[in-house]
Amino acid sequence: MLKPFKCLIVDDEPLAIDVIENYLQRFDNIESSRCENALEAFHILKEEKFDLIFLDIEMPLLNGLDFLSALKEPPPVIITTAYRDYAVEGFEYEVLDYLVKPISFPRFLKAIERSMKSATAGEQVMDTDPGDDHEYLFVKVDRKFMKIMINEILYIESLKDYVRVTTPSGSVISYQSLTAFTERLPPGKFLRIHRSFTIGIDKVDSIENNCVEINGKQIPISREHRQEVLKKIQR
Repeated sequence: MLKPFKCLIVDDEPLAIDVIENYLQRFDNIESSRCENALEAFHILKEEKFDLIFLDIEMPLLNGLDFLSALKEPPPVIITTAYRDYAVEGFEYEVLDYLVKPISFPRFLKAIERSMKSATAGEQVMDTDPGDDHEYLFVKVDRKFMKIMINEILYIESLKDYVRVTTPSGSVISYQSLTAFTERLPPGKFLRIHRSFTIGIDKVDSIENNCVEINGKQIPISREHRQEVLKKIQR
């Protein structure tokens, strides 16, 4: 049976949630949950996984962007707001789309298709047994699958809807999210250190201030990841 595509709608306006739920009901195999403040959503995400969040910004207690920054590994997000002023700041969080209320169904359709396409792209990486020292991935690049040895990956960089996978011999670009790619790597060998970077732990040459250096490349460490990075690398 096909796994349902699970959406969480976070908005302090019940009528706004009703609109999105009504739109989602027109699609097959999509399930939705709702909550009327970001704090409630924060607790829900600790217990349950979602494929997509529809997130309002102006909410009591905790606004949408502060909520998003508090999440260590947030699911893909579509901003839904009555304000255009947050668009630039929203996309700094690598949101999939930015919908301004009132949201028309054609515009909503475009956003949901993009999010489902992004989720499908995450399935375009085929991996092998993580216990194998010679493990590899086949990564879809343009119209072909390319074989990449996992132990040769230096780091992976997010390029919005794409990732750049860098090895000593060069780099390839594939259409998928950094989160989806990282989830298919052995967690003991790779570490997400920034919204835009996952690194090979044993590939770090040095650490200085808030950066690691790998093969001559300075890669930033985000504040929320710093302690974990130091702990893993110094082990």
